[in-house]
Amino acid sequence: MPQVVKADELTSSFGTPSCKQFRRHVFTALSPIAGDLALRYARIAEQHDYEQANHELLSIHDSLCINDLNLCAEGNELFEAAKRLAKKCRNVRQRHKASEDAYQACTRIVQHYRITPPESKTENLEPALNRMCCPIWWHRRIQVLRLRTIETISRNIELVTRYRSAYVSDYAVNIKRKQKEKNREYLESTFICNEVGEQFSLQELSDRSVSNPANRRAELMVRAKGFEMVADHLRHVGEFYTLTTPSRMHASLHSGAPNPRYDGTTTLQAQEYLTHLWSLIRAELHRRNIRPYGFRVVEPHHDGTPHWHFLFFMPKKHCKTVREVMQYYALLDNGDEPGALKHRFKAEAIDPEKGSAVGYIAKYIAKNIDGHALDKDLYGNDAQKAAERITAWANIWGIRQFQQIGGPSVTVWRQLRKLGHTDNKELEPIRKLATASDWAAFMLAMGGPDFPVRQQPVKPYYDHSRILNPNTGEIISVQHNRYEDIASKRAVGVVLNGKRIDARKHFWRVLTGDSEDMTSRSEAPAARASCHAAAVSLGPVSITVPVTIHHEKSHHEHKIIH
Repeated sequence: MPQVVKADELTSSFGTPSCKQFRRHVFTALSPIAGDLALRYARIAEQHDYEQANHELLSIHDSLCINDLNLCAEGNELFEAAKRLAKKCRNVRQRHKASEDAYQACTRIVQHYRITPPESKTENLEPALNRMCCPIWWHRRIQVLRLRTIETISRNIELVTRYRSAYVSDYAVNIKRKQKEKNREYLESTFICNEVGEQFSLQELSDRSVSNPANRRAELMVRAKGFEMVADHLRHVGEFYTLTTPSRMHASLHSGAPNPRYDGTTTLQAQEYLTHLWSLIRAELHRRNIRPYGFRVVEPHHDGTPHWHFLFFMPKKHCKTVREVMQYYALLDNGDEPGALKHRFKAEAIDPEKGSAVGYIAKYIAKNIDGHALDKDLYGNDAQKAAERITAWANIWGIRQFQQIGGPSVTVWRQLRKLGHTDNKELEPIRKLATASDWAAFMLAMGGPDFPVRQQPVKPYYDHSRILNPNTGEIISVQHNRYEDIASKRAVGVVLNGKRIDARKHFWRVLTGDSEDMTSRSEAPAARASCHAAAVSLGPVSITVPVTIHHEKSHHEHKIIH
């Protein structure tokens, strides 16, 4: 392999023949990142000695090669590994009569591969065992483990810096890019139909939802503008805050050089630190009866360490207290270290004469979604490419980039926008505000920015998925998922004064490749007519159901989707 040959050439002048043989073994196993590992090896060997370089290379190899699982393998190899490990669990399960014994044995296998085993929600262990015996479950967790492990290593050996690859490694970006391409191919080739004859590809529906970056950005801007309008109406002021982690959590300095204080904290651990910090701050503010409202934005430093931005609105008399509380908690950890007072917490009052509050947060929203209307990021990189890297970073670590603080339920807002005209005199005015994208008026109608969620007039309605039998017209509530666990409920409408109002309008059915419906799309009307005939008997209230999309042949069945 070219990358292995290149790695050998870069390290050929270091160590003994045994060292060279050892390196060749590691570079071959970790071939996708062999070039970067060779550069790191050469640098350590020159700065220190080849023995230290060997120890680091061995540590990296042991992190990525777990027994018979190589996290640097290609995607198809990883899925084969997932099938092999699932089969291993099935064999163990068959050898144990008691579920408890089988669960403990399978748990040991899962933990051996550094994966967290599933917990049982009840005393019934069968759902957890079903997960550990499923190749899809294994494959998803192996993919997460692979990217997080490689990102941690890349960050530790200075591959994720402003001068090398900002925010996230090039390897991870390429992996995410390939995943997106495969997902798009699948969505474009999968079609659905409803009982009135409408047909769409899943990609068309995805493009209409907040999965589309443009739609997501637009909705966030509408809500941010609505917050500002309400703040002006209430004569509240705006504040912009930034929270960062202690220096010990940063792998690299702003200059790109290694941070001598770095203690090995991972990106996820740094995010958990900030989450805990915010919970302490929020609790203290609530004790003082202070409830600021607005948005929180999470984004990475150049080395992948997260930091948080807040756009808050509040009465002016609360500003000083909020600043004092946030600064106090921000400095609890090593607050006396150099630069802590300057960098750990920053506060800026929003001056309406210099610009709107939305202007403060607009660039952060665009930067972290698609780079819209931006030329460069903070480090001079192309804004669109930087946005791709930032979204990959957030996806890898499972970080929620945007969170609303205070205000009405976004779920209610979205469900109301799905509803048609209603005869309910109390609900209809609120529904119209939501469909008109008037977040400010919607917020006031729901009680205001700091009105408790539990007391708001309209609440989300959650229900199980329901499947329609097109032959009998029978509606079946899906109480359990594929693992025989209790199925989670989804938002399907709203609740007003105890009355449930369902926002689902149609029955949707996936047209799969091995179904009669897909032999020719021109033949689909017959299937739609069958669905429609069954749906007529249901009256004016119809139900849609979420779809579970899998690539295995055994799951290529007709399903109803939401």
